[in-house]
Amino acid sequence: MSDIFAMLRGNQYITEILGACLLFMLPHRRRELFWLRVVVFCLVAELVSFFVMNSAWSRAIWQSPANVVVSCTIFIAAFSLVSALFIVFCCPADWKELVYCVALGLCIQHFSAAFQLLLLGTVPGSGLGYAFLIEFLTVPVIYLIFYRYSIRRICENGVYQLDNLRLTAATCLIFLVAAFTSVAVKGTHPPADSPLFLLCQIYEMLCCFFLMWIQVNQKQALDYQHELDMQSYVQHMGYEQLENSRQNRDLLTHLMHDLKHQVANMLVPQSDSQRDDLLRQIEQNLMLYDGEYWMKNEALNTALVERSLYCREHHVQIMCVADCESLQFVKTGDLYLLLRNGLDNAIEAVCQLGTPERRVVDLKVYCWERVLMIQIQNPYAGRLVFRNGLPRTTKTDPRFHGYGLKLIRQIAKKYGGEMTVNADHQTFSLRVILPIPDRDNV
Repeated sequence: MSDIFAMLRGNQYITEILGACLLFMLPHRRRELFWLRVVVFCLVAELVSFFVMNSAWSRAIWQSPANVVVSCTIFIAAFSLVSALFIVFCCPADWKELVYCVALGLCIQHFSAAFQLLLLGTVPGSGLGYAFLIEFLTVPVIYLIFYRYSIRRICENGVYQLDNLRLTAATCLIFLVAAFTSVAVKGTHPPADSPLFLLCQIYEMLCCFFLMWIQVNQKQALDYQHELDMQSYVQHMGYEQLENSRQNRDLLTHLMHDLKHQVANMLVPQSDSQRDDLLRQIEQNLMLYDGEYWMKNEALNTALVERSLYCREHHVQIMCVADCESLQFVKTGDLYLLLRNGLDNAIEAVCQLGTPERRVVDLKVYCWERVLMIQIQNPYAGRLVFRNGLPRTTKTDPRFHGYGLKLIRQIAKKYGGEMTVNADHQTFSLRVILPIPDRDNV
């Protein structure tokens, strides 16, 4: 029994690594047949690890005290590769998320292993019951704590939002300092209960804990910055909304004036054709807010109706074809900001066209293979200049240069998608691609 347990102990490291990776995959976006992929990969990895770890050459490297530095380096590199393959096989993560999750997964496993060695060196005991108790306290319990108070807070809508590479670089740097400090101390072969060895474990735990704490605080800082940017932009949009309301008020006054004269003309004896023409004009005016843009989505309706008077006055047509059922997973506020900014940019562009017949904005919302596509196309005049992948704004206020498109791109990343813009043959195309999550992940 003890021999079998000793052989299975060789798979302890790969099991803990796979478990740590699984923690980061649970809140992340998943591929189809996620749990089947997890089971298949874990079984294959465990079998390969079992034969490799119990081979003669592996024992010669792993069990030899003189090869501790070489063996630790090999295993860190090998299991980092296994972790990366595990995540890519089960989740559609980009390379920055991949590096981030692998580094933090190794960090959590390293914290757990250091805590286990600390308990083994300070808490007396022996036997299988003692070993299982230590394993339970240092793996499932520690993993659940990290998942509850760290991982769930840094993942939002199935995506780990990384503003730049500094966060990933810091992650790798701090972990490598802790890992190779551990290797250096173990290379001196101190006893498991010696003060130097125990202090080393405490130091590694503090480094790993500090690293995870930094991730949570960095995520909070990004959220605060995003909130400040949103407040600034909302204030700016408030001034624009005030101007739009003034324009709508003037347009409504003009509309009521026309209706008054049309009703007055109805009281004057006229021919049947003239009376039919007046009735048609009155019906068009009254139908302005009555079902012209009736969609089964609150955000889509609001974005279309609130600009209908302006579009009517400037002879702008909005052609909308939308699959509203596929929009359910997008929050109303996010969807409204996305559509409002996209439509405002398109309407502003077509209003600069001299020919009213060309003032057409094409809005399409449809689902294609578990992906939501939101596309806004419009013709434009002149020449667009791009900077950092976005067209330069024609507005006079430089503080909000391209902020509408930046906000759309940020919303797309929030849902694990992307935004693309293209200007070809005097047609500007804005496309937002959002993966539709599984029902159990919504």
